[in-house]
Amino acid sequence: MRRLENRVRQLEQASSYSGLPQLQGLINQIIELVKSNQKIIDEVIVANSDLRNELGKLPPKIDELVFQMKSFMNLVRMAGEETDVSIPSDMMSPVTEQLQKIVEQNQKVLESNQEMINSMGEINKKIKSGTPVSQLFSSYPRINIRSLQKQ
Repeated sequence: MRRLENRVRQLEQASSYSGLPQLQGLINQIIELVKSNQKIIDEVIVANSDLRNELGKLPPKIDELVFQMKSFMNLVRMAGEETDVSIPSDMMSPVTEQLQKIVEQNQKVLESNQEMINSMGEINKKIKSGTPVSQLFSSYPRINIRSLQKQ
């Protein structure tokens, strides 16, 4: 940058002898551009230095946070070891019975749904094969189909 400034000054001196005002204006603009670039570089250096200082503060804070987390986890572990969470079986028996009933009901619903899927699959196959609808109705008496005319 300094060399460029010196070179511009030399050109400036040379142009002042030649008497070209346009060249003098161009040289002045170049000098201003070099000065503004130098200011920007100085500001970047200062910002970089500030950033390094802030980043230097992070590791001790992270170490402190890790230490506090370890302490907290040790407290939780000790509290878990000291408390005995045993529930008497007579308190759990009603809950267990209700859960067993729900499981049985779900099993029945599952079996019923599976039967329905199988029946629907068979009906679908018969319809695709061209079986008359009247014959399908007689094969599945439990199926109640409402007439569209009644609606």
